[in-house]
Order: sequence, then structure tokens, then C-alpha cells
Amino acid sequence: MEKPLAILFVDIADSTPLYERIGNVRAAALTRKMLLLLRLAIEANEGTVVKLLGDGLLGAFSTADDAACAAATMMRFQDVLGLTLRIGLHHGPVVQRQEDLYGDACNVAARVEAMARPGEVLATEDFVDRLTPDQRRHARLLNNVAVKGRSMPLRIHRFHPDGPEDPEDALDSTTIGFTMNDLAALTAPDMVLHIDYRGTRLTVGRDRPRLGIGRGEGAGLRIPSRRTSRQHATIDFSRESFILTDQSTNGTFVRAGDSRPVALKRDSTKLVGSGLIGFGAEPADAGEDHVAAFRCDQR
Repeated sequence: MEKPLAILFVDIADSTPLYERIGNVRAAALTRKMLLLLRLAIEANEGTVVKLLGDGLLGAFSTADDAACAAATMMRFQDVLGLTLRIGLHHGPVVQRQEDLYGDACNVAARVEAMARPGEVLATEDFVDRLTPDQRRHARLLNNVAVKGRSMPLRIHRFHPDGPEDPEDALDSTTIGFTMNDLAALTAPDMVLHIDYRGTRLTVGRDRPRLGIGRGEGAGLRIPSRRTSRQHATIDFSRESFILTDQSTNGTFVRAGDSRPVALKRDSTKLVGSGLIGFGAEPADAGEDHVAAFRCDQR
């Protein structure tokens, strides 16, 4: 039997570089502490921890306000342990079987979490509409997101539990395509993705499953272009696929071979073959300061 719930997906952002930076033992200890705090935040706000998802949690709440309060508490934990989080919030009908939840609401919340930047909380309008006025004032409309399989786009809000938003993050409402469910496996059994930028080569694959890209000093691949956002995009290795997700203000543009560039804005696509990626503007050639080259190879 279906019942409406507020769904919260939370994930520790950029956990793989953390293990590389401070070592497995310390990183694992910090991750366990953060997961314990996240669990406590859910339970302290009348929520239920449904399951552990790698370096994150899925939580369910009877009201949107309870989920919003839990998200606000979680974001404050970032300063406690020095780890950043991504959170996605949605409200909709789900089916509970044994100790798990099923339904489109869980899928939507997961997609919204995947769109969030590190340190960001995103929520659907279905969620925001169920907030009390005091909580709703923290939400700002970000984008309309066209989701595959849905006749109408989702309206996505950025949720700011504390303080004003970054002026760079202020975006006009636009409609974009979202293809996170297009994760079909590549035919090669073991693939790597090479990213080349101004003499630097980075590799994404089983050994390094996530690469953060942006203008900020802490980015895994730093693109010091004025067109590029501080936290611009991520590339994730998932099920033998390389998924590029834009998190920027100006968008990301992918040109494979001689084809026309594909524009992404808070959207994801699978990288296949070789080509150029423009972080903030269309790529003309690999020598531009906002452009990196990519190539998928079999190891």
C-alpha cells in the first residue's frame, strides 16, 4: 500500500580524494563518525533511516518540515568533521516492503541528490510545497528539470537552511534535460577515462571513481578560467560508464568527435569515445583555458 513520505538522500561528497589525502584508516574513521551523526540527525527529527548507501543514507519522514530540519542539522555537521555533503529532498508516494522503500519518489530524490554540488541541498517543488511558511522561506527556485519518463519537468529549489546564498549560484529558471537513468554499461569489461588539460593527465576508473572539476583550489582537476565555476562538474565511474554531471552556473558542453556540442546545465550525460569538454562555454579546441580533452580506453 502506498503512503506519502518526505524522502532524504544524503551522501558524503568527494570521499575518494579524502582516502587518498589522509589515508584509509583516518578517512574510514571520519566517514563512520559522519554516518553516525547523519543517522542521529534523521532520528532526532522523527525520521527513519531506511538504509545505508555507500557513504550516504536514505531517510524517510512523515512531514517535509522534519526532513528539512534534518537536512539543516546535517549541513552544520560539515564544519564539525571537515567533510562536505550533498542532499536531495522530495515528497511523494512510496511502498514499504520489509525494511526498504520502493517507488518513483525514491528515484527522484536520488536524482536530485546527484545534481547537488558539494555542500548543497536541493529539493523538488513537491517537497517545498509541503513546508510550513517558516521553512519555505529558505527555498529558492533554481531550475525546471525535464526528467526522462515524465510528461512535466520537475521544479528544483535550492534549500538554504542558514544564511544567504552565494551570488554566483543565482540562476535564472530554465528547462534542462536529465538523463541519470541512462546508465547502460559500456561493452568493454574494464574501462578508463583519460582527461587531458594543459599538459596534465588524470585518469578516472576503478582506482579513481570520481573526479571533481572546477575553478576552486580544492578541485581534483582545476580549470582556472573565468568561465568555469568553483565547483563546476563531476565525472563518476559507475557500472563501467563515465557519467559527467554539470553543477555550474554557465553549463558544460561536450563535443564528441566532429558532432555538435551537447549542452548540459544541472544535467548528466555519459562520456563515450573521445572529444572535448568545455567548462563554461562551448569548446573550439583543446588549447582554450576552459577546455579539456577526454578519451575512453580499455585498460
